[in-house]
Amino acid sequence: MSDPVQRILTALRKHGHEPQRAGDGWASRCPAHDDRNPSLSINTGDDGRALVNCHAGCTFDEVCGAIGLRRADLFPDDPNRRNGHALKPRRRGDRDTTARNPARGAGCVTVASVTTGGRTFLTDRDAVAKLERGQGPRSAMWTYHNAAGERVGLVVRWDTPTGKDVRPVSKTPASWCIGGMPTRRPLYALPDVLATKPGERVYITEGEKAAHAARSVGLVATTSAHGSKSASKADWSPLAGREVVILPDHDKAGERYADDVARLCIAAGAKSVRIVRLVELWARMPEGGDMADLVEHCGGDVDPIRAEVEALADKTEPEAATPDAPETSAVPAFKPFPADVLPEPIRGFVTQAAKAIGCDSSYIALPMMSGLASAIGNTHRIELKPGWTEPAIVWTAIIGESGTAKSPALELALRPIRKRQHDAMKEHAEAMKQHADALAMHERDAAHWRKSKSDTIPPARPEAPLADRCWTDDATTEALAVLLEQNPRGLLMVRDELAGWFNFDRYAGGKGGGDVAKWLEMFGGRAMVVDRKGGGTLYVPRASVSIAGGIQPQTLRRALGIENTENGLASRLLMACPPRKAKRWTEAYVNAETEAAVASVFDRLFRPTMETDDGDESGGRPRLVTLADDGKAAWVRFYNEHAAEQAELSGDLSAAWSKLEGYAARLALVVHLTRRAAGDATLRDPARVDEASIAAGVALARWFGDEARRVYAILGESDEGRESRGLVEVVQRKGGNVSGRELVQASRAFRTVADAEEALSALVEAGAGSWVTPEQHGRGQPKARRFVLSPVYGVNVYRNAVGDTGIGNAVDVDGVDTPTNTGDGWGEL
Repeated sequence: MSDPVQRILTALRKHGHEPQRAGDGWASRCPAHDDRNPSLSINTGDDGRALVNCHAGCTFDEVCGAIGLRRADLFPDDPNRRNGHALKPRRRGDRDTTARNPARGAGCVTVASVTTGGRTFLTDRDAVAKLERGQGPRSAMWTYHNAAGERVGLVVRWDTPTGKDVRPVSKTPASWCIGGMPTRRPLYALPDVLATKPGERVYITEGEKAAHAARSVGLVATTSAHGSKSASKADWSPLAGREVVILPDHDKAGERYADDVARLCIAAGAKSVRIVRLVELWARMPEGGDMADLVEHCGGDVDPIRAEVEALADKTEPEAATPDAPETSAVPAFKPFPADVLPEPIRGFVTQAAKAIGCDSSYIALPMMSGLASAIGNTHRIELKPGWTEPAIVWTAIIGESGTAKSPALELALRPIRKRQHDAMKEHAEAMKQHADALAMHERDAAHWRKSKSDTIPPARPEAPLADRCWTDDATTEALAVLLEQNPRGLLMVRDELAGWFNFDRYAGGKGGGDVAKWLEMFGGRAMVVDRKGGGTLYVPRASVSIAGGIQPQTLRRALGIENTENGLASRLLMACPPRKAKRWTEAYVNAETEAAVASVFDRLFRPTMETDDGDESGGRPRLVTLADDGKAAWVRFYNEHAAEQAELSGDLSAAWSKLEGYAARLALVVHLTRRAAGDATLRDPARVDEASIAAGVALARWFGDEARRVYAILGESDEGRESRGLVEVVQRKGGNVSGRELVQASRAFRTVADAEEALSALVEAGAGSWVTPEQHGRGQPKARRFVLSPVYGVNVYRNAVGDTGIGNAVDVDGVDTPTNTGDGWGEL
């Protein structure tokens, strides 16, 4: 056939597509991706070649390879040669799988392959060709993409007389290899899953073939990579807020996979999860049958199949949530911050300051930990073993709606550092006055020297004094590099609104990549090089910057997004998002003795300097603090337990756990040096971190892990989940139980008792609590029925107007009494 366009049209029809006339050319569904609309255009060029364009972004080679054509087939016939090389016959079904613009270091690691002995390949096409030389022509191949739409993995399948043979191919930072993708694996067809809106339905099958079949009938479908036993290694977070329908294979393995996926999706914050058995649509479905078999059985008639599957999903009841994650909300109960593990006087300050402001103690503790770490800065590091040290760098974010006292908490917690900076700037102002006088004297002396025409050296110009800086609010890396060069021990960055810090795009010409990469380096206290826009280069050997700030949950959700989650920025933040408290006047305050003691601790932490050698112009190096014997034993226990926990996690939590490992050591270092600065009599060896300090660091890291679960669940919950959680928090503030009338008094969201009781009844139906009737109150108890929260929410008692009942023990969730009428809407954090 001499016409290249006709070649393409014929190949498309052979592969099940039906190109249609569109103006002077043709339009078709693209064969290189699961296409519902005719996004592929085919036209004839001036020289007779075929012009092919996929408007969804598939490359030229991907389109040709999907229908068994070569580039040469798109040109007018030259049957024997092209570019001086003989053409080889191409097997039908072969695909050119050259990756398009793979992201450098796209979150993958090199995976050695038994088949290739660890060999890597320039392209995925080369890796597949290697497999085909040993296995023969493949039967099918599926491509995995990351959130940016870049190819990161392939699953290649061969159908053999004895069954199927599946081999994975994955992207490494600089090449491709035959081997599985690393954990936190993306879901199949991830870009399409991400394109769905919260509340929309996503179907999950066991395996790519079944997922492809589901997609062929118009369902948004996905699966996890590398087998039914690897579900926990996939990142299920994109399903947060979505309605999930699982279509398991018709066998025991399929049921096990469905149970695993249901649990993982609930933990990821799915709006609902249903397990739909396709055998209900096909009574004689064979053992192991799946969606692909159903589509084949029904003859591929798209609309009826889709309608029947959707109708079956509609009538299937959602799976019950696990006891630890009630269906009303995937957000775990808030655990009080472990202030008792902090050394005095920090512990007393955190407690007093929280009561004085009326906020949760975490709002004081988190910026305090960042402040203490910044005071230590580059002067010390903790050495866990030769070659593994952790710096005193801590990034914290307190999360809450506007009006939840984030700013007062930051101000009070960091008052010692702000005062130190204030005093330093006063000294600098005085030094600048003296410098101005010195400059005037220099100008006078320089004028005399010029008039004298002397051969002597001219008077030296006095250097301007540098301000001693301990904190900043400028997030640009160039400005930071200047300050760090002048203050090598490090800085604290304080942002009342962390949203400004997340706005990296404005510092990189709209690209945002440069500053983010440098911040990721700064988290490790590594060297930083900045090429200044005006010329010259800044070099900081150890860029130490701790961070403290506040942010609203909705703003954080937008700021993190996919990019700042995938690049690891989110996992480096220690976050706290306690339930909202109503404001209430209090006479409590931080007493002067406690405040003075904390200021003294900061002064002592700022005194040590870095170690230096003769001729060392880098500002010095940190002193290493090693582990005492009991501290080492405590660290090893934690390390092994933490590693076992992380092995069971995936997605955002797995990333958070990887950073919490190092954070446990960093926080132990901060506690240890704070104990030393406070003159702790129980500290035996100031140069060695003991079991007490390690235990404190571990307790703090575990709390931050629990809070990470809550924050990620909050960021991923649907509007309905957010509303139900808000209602639960109102009931928690009321002691775990409430009547309809009390709920009306406590929240402006309800106008009548009937409205309030209807909302509470919805919680009862969801299993979040129960009604206690007047008959159950007993003699002398109130006559109105009361709603009682489930113990899952951390409250297992209800209080009434007369007194406590005998059910459980009273638990004050917030630690501070709240008034009866908060005046707040219950839908907020």
